[in-house]
Amino acid sequence: MDNERVLHERVNAVPFVLVGSDETRVKVLYPLQASGVHMEITHEKFHQVNYGLGDIVGQYLSGEKLKGQLETEEMLKVGTAVTGIGEVILDTDGTLCLRPPPNGSQYFLSIADFDTLRGEQESMTTGWKALTITFALVGAAILLWVGRRYYYHLKVRWEQDHERREFERLQAEATRAHPLLTGPEASQGRVEERIENTCVICLSQPRNCILLDCGHVCCCYSCYQALPHRRCPICRQNISRVVPLYHI
Repeated sequence: MDNERVLHERVNAVPFVLVGSDETRVKVLYPLQASGVHMEITHEKFHQVNYGLGDIVGQYLSGEKLKGQLETEEMLKVGTAVTGIGEVILDTDGTLCLRPPPNGSQYFLSIADFDTLRGEQESMTTGWKALTITFALVGAAILLWVGRRYYYHLKVRWEQDHERREFERLQAEATRAHPLLTGPEASQGRVEERIENTCVICLSQPRNCILLDCGHVCCCYSCYQALPHRRCPICRQNISRVVPLYHI
């Protein structure tokens, strides 16, 4: 890609006045601070660079290739029609002066007429408004997306807590209905059965829940809670709910 860099710049300024159609004379102050195109190119010359061996090696190492130097000269010609927009003040000697507004507003000197300059500024303002609205909509969409994801995580958490409490309630009801299930005799008499009935995921806890709607009995409740997508590890169907498994 092309890249331009200013190597040397020299500026000469002389006082000048703008004369209106009614012969009103306005002295322009600080013209170099004005925005807009108000000068014409009066001289332009391109100086081609002659490459030596050292230049070629330097270009290869730096990754930049110097094409040359462009020498230009711009000036505001006498008699050029110029539109000035700024603050008009009355000097002590009675001379009208145009200067930059003290409130920080833009100061314009342009060879275009007032309507063209105003249209350019309105177009730029419309572009900035559209860009602002676009960024606002994108920001609102991102906030909405983050809010939905946060709500989804909270909802999953609430459902898991509700499911855990329901599972514990059913287990407590089963314990009250069959007190012999938790006695030491039952645990000693079912060692071989528990080895065969271990969870297929952790291989340490017994299978104590039924996955619905498929009805598979393959894991413990702790491993069920750790399932990432709530799918049965046997048939890969979605799990709608889980109920405790009672061994009698």
